[in-house]
Amino acid sequence: MICKQDIERLERLYEGCRAYHGELHDHSDSGGTSDGKCPLREWPAKMRALHMDFAAILDHKQIRHMYQPVWEDGLFIPGTEPGTHITDSPAEDKAMHYNILLPCRDQLETLLNRFPEYQFSGGTEGHFKYPDFTRERFCELIDAVRAMGGLFVHPHPRQLMRSNDPTDYWFRDGTGIEVFYISMDSEETRANYALWLDLLAAGKRVWACAGCDLHSDPRDTALTTVYAESRSARSYLSHLSAGDFTCGPVGVRMAVGSTRTGGSCSFRGQKLTVCVGDFHESVSNPAHEYRADILNENGVVLSGPVSSGEDSWFTLETVDCAFYRAEVFDVTRNLLIAVGNPIWNLPNEQAAFFSTLPDA
Repeated sequence: MICKQDIERLERLYEGCRAYHGELHDHSDSGGTSDGKCPLREWPAKMRALHMDFAAILDHKQIRHMYQPVWEDGLFIPGTEPGTHITDSPAEDKAMHYNILLPCRDQLETLLNRFPEYQFSGGTEGHFKYPDFTRERFCELIDAVRAMGGLFVHPHPRQLMRSNDPTDYWFRDGTGIEVFYISMDSEETRANYALWLDLLAAGKRVWACAGCDLHSDPRDTALTTVYAESRSARSYLSHLSAGDFTCGPVGVRMAVGSTRTGGSCSFRGQKLTVCVGDFHESVSNPAHEYRADILNENGVVLSGPVSSGEDSWFTLETVDCAFYRAEVFDVTRNLLIAVGNPIWNLPNEQAAFFSTLPDA
């Protein structure tokens, strides 16, 4: 039974925040080396028609998209999608793409200059190449992105992997794996979701992300929901970089004690509280039935109906498990529509990396 104190505790943790729905992986037609089909000047109106609050524009091999006249902080999130060969990977030479999202557009030029392998030509019209990295150097890049308050995501991972080893796409905890890809019901999503589950089972602390990546007009088929204090890239990234967001068009707020989604804490003597709400119109249908499942590494531990029109609350006493996370289903369509990121158990203080993540 959820009590008033549980609701108030979670509300305090997200005080001043509201739900924003948007897209974390797309491309525009901004000239140069961009390969999107929709000019950036057309994005704002088309996003408003879809009730999308933000879009991360991640054009390849250049930064000019972020300096177009139409660029507006909060409407757009700055970043890019490079590609890299990992030269000392086992077996075959490993090629991959990766998404870099940053709070401020000027940070990307700083980052590219810090890694001369990109051969960045400099300036707002600057271009860069896809570099070769050793695994160690690639991890230095990930650390640099995170130190800037950015989010590092492996997009369409299962579609690029050259083996069946899920750890092929793991380099650092505190990064993202693109689970919802193109749409929630795509074949790619099913493969990427299975990969993410395998990584969780292997003890990796990575976040489920969503991205459309159709290189076309804005779409609302693979949205992300983030509770943020303001409509700004910096506010979004303060939560995205900590894993405090939902892969999907439904809001999932969760806390163990004072530790929010994406974080780590000791579960001993703590209570888990979950709120499901803020359905985006693309998945909200009063004629449909919806369900939320609360899971740990052993499977579903609590399940119940949720409403697309109001907040639904769950609470339970924690046990000694690896993590808790939440999922939301459209029962009528038999479709997974939201993946809430985990909160991990931290029974000791040896995980120094996660001690730097904000709990609240």
